[in-house]
Amino acid sequence: MGALVVVVASSRAAAGDPSRGTTLAAVLPQPAGRLGPSRVELAPGRDLPGATQMDVDSCVGCHPDVVAGWRESAHSFASFNNPIYRVAIERLRAERGPKESRFCAGCHDVPLLLDGLLDGPTEAIRPDDARGHAGITCRTCHGIEAVAPDGNASFRLTAHDIPMPVDGDAASVVRHVEAVALRPLRTTSLCASCHRSFLGPETGNAFHLPAQEDATAHAASEYGGSSLARIDDVEIGAKSCQSCHMPREAAPLGDRAATGGRIASHRFTGAHTWLAAMRGDAADVARAKEFLRGAASIDIAIALHADGTRSLPADGTSVRAGERLLLDVVVRNLRAGHRFPGGVVDAQDTWIDLAVTDARGRLIAEAGTRHAAGAADETAHVLTAVVLDEQGRPLLERETHRFRTPVYNHTIPPRDAHAVRYALGVPAGLGAADLPLRVTARLRHRTRNLALHAAACADARTPRGRAFRIAGRRLRGVDLDACVAQPITEVATAEVFLGGSAPAAAPAPRPRWRRLYEHGLAWLRGLQEKVDEARPSLEAALAELERTGGAPRDRAMVLAALAELEVRQWRLADALARLDEAERLLPGHPALTRIRGDAYAQVWRFAEALAPYRLAAAAAPVDPSIWRRLALAAQSAGAPGEALAAAARGLALIPRDGELLRVQALALRELGAPAALAASALAASLEHRVADDAPRLRGSCSKYVPGCALERDPVHVHELRAPAPR
Repeated sequence: MGALVVVVASSRAAAGDPSRGTTLAAVLPQPAGRLGPSRVELAPGRDLPGATQMDVDSCVGCHPDVVAGWRESAHSFASFNNPIYRVAIERLRAERGPKESRFCAGCHDVPLLLDGLLDGPTEAIRPDDARGHAGITCRTCHGIEAVAPDGNASFRLTAHDIPMPVDGDAASVVRHVEAVALRPLRTTSLCASCHRSFLGPETGNAFHLPAQEDATAHAASEYGGSSLARIDDVEIGAKSCQSCHMPREAAPLGDRAATGGRIASHRFTGAHTWLAAMRGDAADVARAKEFLRGAASIDIAIALHADGTRSLPADGTSVRAGERLLLDVVVRNLRAGHRFPGGVVDAQDTWIDLAVTDARGRLIAEAGTRHAAGAADETAHVLTAVVLDEQGRPLLERETHRFRTPVYNHTIPPRDAHAVRYALGVPAGLGAADLPLRVTARLRHRTRNLALHAAACADARTPRGRAFRIAGRRLRGVDLDACVAQPITEVATAEVFLGGSAPAAAPAPRPRWRRLYEHGLAWLRGLQEKVDEARPSLEAALAELERTGGAPRDRAMVLAALAELEVRQWRLADALARLDEAERLLPGHPALTRIRGDAYAQVWRFAEALAPYRLAAAAAPVDPSIWRRLALAAQSAGAPGEALAAAARGLALIPRDGELLRVQALALRELGAPAALAASALAASLEHRVADDAPRLRGSCSKYVPGCALERDPVHVHELRAPAPR
């Protein structure tokens, strides 16, 4: 399964090379099997009927709590019974063809896929066919005997009969557990086989395009066992997907898998409040909302006056009538072990709304406040990714078959931060009695953007959509209303007071140094010409820690961020000095080693980058990003053998990484690989490169689509809007 390793014996071409005669290899993406474009495979020698795969009834007798939780989960409503999914896959089938829709089916419609129903016309998938209402069942996850890192359902199903336990027969229970608790079951790799996906010619897309990518963000974070991204003051420890999404819960129905009266939750609780609302399940809506609250923080971090003076942080800054005051709002991903928001990031709808009121409670400015109602609001900042079609137009309704290139992505990696700047035109008539001004920022979430909501609702009202809803009531006892209003969750709130002190009852702000650090961290994602905006906040955070006797780890954390800033600005000596200081406080931290490698690589001193990159790779071997760095540095330093080895390690984790495939092809050519091997590696590299016309499409979006040019700037300015006259 997974990446196909092609090995060819070959002598290296370079004269005097001590490794002359070694074996060269290329790690190449494996083509899909007979169920392609899905990567689903069956164990050799047996077929697996879809009716068997959809069986849940044989499980419920012993596992009533597990099945009850599963019936409420998004996995349970993954197939044509889900109006959101159905509108997307049926558009794909209509515009690209039935076979291409197998791409979706491996992770959504295993019974339909196995029985060949995806290969025929859409009418063959009847609304009253129980296979289209099955979703991802017990037999799918508990029948996976092997997984591969590709994504697009890169797993192999056992296709064996499951021996059922017999009361009083302990040996039969052991046999049953051995059959359903297969090796991949409790691993992140099992989840990643579907929560990583990619598009390409076989799915009807013109070029290769990474799609949903929760797995890579997880692997490059502390949740995945890597400490390379940054020093953090929170001890997270490696966490699997199951750690967060399958917590232990009570088993009141007497589930036989319970230990101490508790089981691993099979609700797979996440952010899908809309699906819970479709079912009319208020308890599940509340559960999902509670899961979301506090997943990220929000802060009104600094105020910047027109004369360039800053208030670090913004609290209590002076306000001058008639001035244009800039306010930086920072959102930090605190708890998600993948990007926030995650999943299908092009359809996410998490946004900031900001309101400024005077001392009398009168609204004087706002931004993003109309977004909740679905009105066009150019002031709304949405944490989403936008993908373009072949004309450079944004696609908002999960039209994956039309995807050509992403144009921007405002979602936030684990433990990282994102900033957006707001401009407040202070009213010219503002007087002392109007102060202080209260600025309130809210981070709000709903499951999907309203364009997709409208499309799913309209489809649900068609004759076919109504037939699926009726069948769902009969087959599953659930009435899904795709037109129900989506719940909105307050993920986080923050407020500051300008032009005066906060009231005594106001919540105490978080530590000043931490707020400044997070602001600087966010600005490290800014454009090159603006990245120095991070410096005042990071230096102020460090000064605050030194003044108050902050913990060594906290000071090392800020110094590491300052070193990252020096790297971004090609200041090698300054970066190394910051790193040396951080090392004295926190010796040997892997993030410092990685940043040291970046410092040399940024100024093209690739040979000197190799040693720190090797150490970083040894500290986080499951993080694809470090193998990419090491492979690029080695190839650039004239060490193609090491580049090839590093590329192979990275491709074993993420087989379709275009940069690693490119380095592999270059290294093989330089090492004198046989023509067939070199040609295969080059072909794979070219197939997975960034689309040649991506810059043109992004430029077209910037030129012709309102707001696109603004949103392409990672940290940009939204003008606060004066309230409409009453």
